[in-house]
Amino acid sequence: MREWAGDLSLDGSGPVYDQIRRAILGNIRSGIWPPRHRIPAEAELAAHFGTARMTVNRALRELTEDGLIIRRRRTGSFVAPPPSPSAMLEIVDMSTAIPARGQTYGYQCLTDETVAASSERAARLRLAPGAPVQHLVCLHTADGDVVELEERWINLALLPAAARQDFTTTTPGAWLLAATPWTAAEHTVSAINADTRLAKRLNIEPGDACLVLERRTFHNEAVVTLARLTHPGDRHVMTERFRPGE
Repeated sequence: MREWAGDLSLDGSGPVYDQIRRAILGNIRSGIWPPRHRIPAEAELAAHFGTARMTVNRALRELTEDGLIIRRRRTGSFVAPPPSPSAMLEIVDMSTAIPARGQTYGYQCLTDETVAASSERAARLRLAPGAPVQHLVCLHTADGDVVELEERWINLALLPAAARQDFTTTTPGAWLLAATPWTAAEHTVSAINADTRLAKRLNIEPGDACLVLERRTFHNEAVVTLARLTHPGDRHVMTERFRPGE
């Protein structure tokens, strides 16, 4: 068995691919494998752990999806550099952010139901397909204009109380911030053009530009919630202030 710096061993808990993911993650978070450090090749890791390359590939794929490693064709996998400050977005509760900028806040919960997670959602939430999650669809308004369509899935294995919470009067963001401490968050920002259904919900024209922020919030290794936040392009601004070297 080849030796590398750090503790690259299985802990015996859960699926082998997840044990491999945690072993690699431990070396990254400890700093033993710093940014841009080359990760051992799949074949080397498969031999080290005594498992199939497909199992190693799944572990590396999840670390890639989490933004922790970068995989380059022909050159291998590397520890990802820390995100630039301009990519860091604060977790904001609209019910407090909108009044803070001098506007009247409004809120409507359109959907609040316990559902079985689809394969796609389960993968993003690190759950088994069919696991129960709380699905919410909400509108947030400022001075009567829709500024955010929130679609959210809450992991009921971590927060079973979400299935009993009345989200018609309490926003999911405010409840989650009070209900559980989070240790990490992941943001993905994209732009789309509104289709007819989305345009109707946002009270905009079909084809109008929208900003989409997808957020996963973590408590240690578990995903607490997955949210897809869609904003009309002319009604939402995100600003991040930072200093050189931060």
